[in-house]
Amino acid sequence: MSVFNNWNVPFSTIRFFEDLLESHKKVASFERTDDILFKITRTDGLSAVNVLLINVYTVGLADMFRAKQEFPVLDCIVTSSAWNGYTREAKKHAVDSQIGLFVVREFSGALWARVPYLYFQKDKDGNPIYPYRAA
Repeated sequence: MSVFNNWNVPFSTIRFFEDLLESHKKVASFERTDDILFKITRTDGLSAVNVLLINVYTVGLADMFRAKQEFPVLDCIVTSSAWNGYTREAKKHAVDSQIGLFVVREFSGALWARVPYLYFQKDKDGNPIYPYRAA
C-alpha cells in the first residue's frame, strides 16, 4: 500500500476521518493539507481547529515533539484507531502546550467543546476517562 505521509496513515483511515467530519454536527467545513493535516471550521461561532491525524498505537512524548516540530500550527492531534491510546506524559504535555491529544472517539466529543484541548470523556459519575497506555 502506498503511503503519502510520514506518519503511516493509510488513505482508508483518512477517508474514515473525513466521513466523520462530514457527518459531525459541529463541523461546517474542512480542508485537508499535507495529506493528514485538517483545518476544521466549526459551527455556532466555535473557533476553527487545526488537526493532525496520525496512526500511532501509543502516542508518547517523542510523538508529541515530532508532531509539534513538523506541524507548528497544531490545535489537536488525533490518533486514528479505537485501539490506540497515549501515555500520561504525552497527555500532560499536550494539555500544558494547549494541544488536544485524542483518540478518534474522544475527538468527536472535543469538537463540541469551546476549548477542545481541555475536553475529556466522563464516566457515569463524572470522572475523567482516558485511554492511557504504557510506553
